[in-house]
Amino acid sequence: KYQILRQGGTQSPGTGEYDRVFPKTGYFGCGGCETPLYSVDSKFPDNGWVAFDKCFYSGDKCHVGVKPDYGAHVMVVVANPTGSLEVICNACGGHLGHVFYGENHTPTCERH
Repeated sequence: KYQILRQGGTQSPGTGEYDRVFPKTGYFGCGGCETPLYSVDSKFPDNGWVAFDKCFYSGDKCHVGVKPDYGAHVMVVVANPTGSLEVICNACGGHLGHVFYGENHTPTCERH
């Protein structure tokens, strides 16, 4: 968990404790600071990783942020030829994964 959250590592597909968990109410919080990140309504089944299509907000402040990621492991789906966007917790900076656009899995066309 530390290697992923604090060092930006990648979890193997299908190994996450929340991969097949779909609660009816509540939210998914940051593993580092417990800040709400995604409502349960934003989670959808994906190809082995936990996937969300909308971030949690308090008023107009999003709890999830992004920053450029130029690592070789990144699969680019959108027109961003130099890398991808890393998804981070805006409260503690913890690595949450990457955001991909234009895959058409959900109406927002986002996958976090």
